[in-house]
Amino acid sequence: MALVSLTQGHLQLLELCPRRFQYTYLEQLTVPTDPATLQSQEWGSRFHLIMHQQQLGLEIAPLLAQDSALQTAVNSLLAIAPELFQPQDEYHSLSEHRRSLRFNDYSFTVVYDLLRIGPTQVQIIDWKTYQYRPGLTQLQQNWQTRLYLYLLQETTNHLPENLSMTYWFVPPPTQTNQTRPGYLTIPYSASDHGRTRTDLYRLTDYLTTLLASAQPMPQVAEEQGHCLSCPFAPRCQRYPRDRRDRKSTRLNSSHSSVSRMPSSACKK
Repeated sequence: MALVSLTQGHLQLLELCPRRFQYTYLEQLTVPTDPATLQSQEWGSRFHLIMHQQQLGLEIAPLLAQDSALQTAVNSLLAIAPELFQPQDEYHSLSEHRRSLRFNDYSFTVVYDLLRIGPTQVQIIDWKTYQYRPGLTQLQQNWQTRLYLYLLQETTNHLPENLSMTYWFVPPPTQTNQTRPGYLTIPYSASDHGRTRTDLYRLTDYLTTLLASAQPMPQVAEEQGHCLSCPFAPRCQRYPRDRRDRKSTRLNSSHSSVSRMPSSACKK
């Protein structure tokens, strides 16, 4: 299967575990999603739709009236950052804006939740609707941040220092969690741009080599701990240590039982 179009998700998974990349994107294997995760994803999709329609100038009140949690979250964001909801003369906003870039025989594609383009500054806005808030370092190293900023600089005339990416965290309010929206802004620089270019060449060259091979893609080292939460761990015969110990105990017990059986029983 030829793979020529890449997103930040491809890069993230390829760097994390090539074998999981193979299962997910090349073999397109799927795993069941638990109901709580599905519910969270659906809520996030509704929030993104509301923000997109608001940027298009469409009426959002009827949609908010159908979901009190969504209405609370949007109103909280409006109270904290009204500039995101109001047209500003110095900024041109693009919602759900897609850009692509050809790079080293691949095509990279990104979709910006919101792109705010000013005369000297360009700001990427990305909505995150889960409860967990990553730290600044984690976000700086994430391939979404790196690819989104890299591709934006490559497709505009702005200097890297004039670009930034802001993550807005807007989790669904619950009875036990009334976390207010918050944000983290990541600046950009020429040195960041150069490091990302180097890593993009490294990963795409590596992927080209893997795709040309008839062998399964390498597995991540088990001691790194990524297999503990990977849905493909059983397929890779990677199990938590306590499960492996129980399995080994059962096998040893079975072998011992067989060795203790009378020879006449073994012949039946």
